[in-house]
Amino acid sequence: MSKLDQMRRGMERLILIDRDIGLVTRAVKEDNGRGQQIATDKITKHMIMCRVSYQTGDVWPSTQWEGGVTIDKTPFILSRYDVDLEQGDVLEWRKRAYTVGVVTRPEIGGGFVCTQAPLVEISLVDKT
Repeated sequence: MSKLDQMRRGMERLILIDRDIGLVTRAVKEDNGRGQQIATDKITKHMIMCRVSYQTGDVWPSTQWEGGVTIDKTPFILSRYDVDLEQGDVLEWRKRAYTVGVVTRPEIGGGFVCTQAPLVEISLVDKT
């Protein structure tokens, strides 16, 4: 088994600890005729299996200080390497809503290990 396969299995086990189905809402983008993608009034929705946590979102490297590893207070999403998630999406998870921040996919052994992104909690009423 390759390092990539081992890391993917390990990350999936970590996600399984506190997983649930999340609903991702995304504004459909269209070309504005000048080569730029702009959001339209249309939206798409799809479900993903994920974990939302308040621990550090960076799988590696962890932030360190003299006393050891620090814990980040910002919520983040952790999901499979191939999940459809983009910055700006709205995630509904366990009756809470979040705006998805910058999406990263850490690599090892030539492939993605997981999908992760910081989240900002929003009101369900504010969500579009």
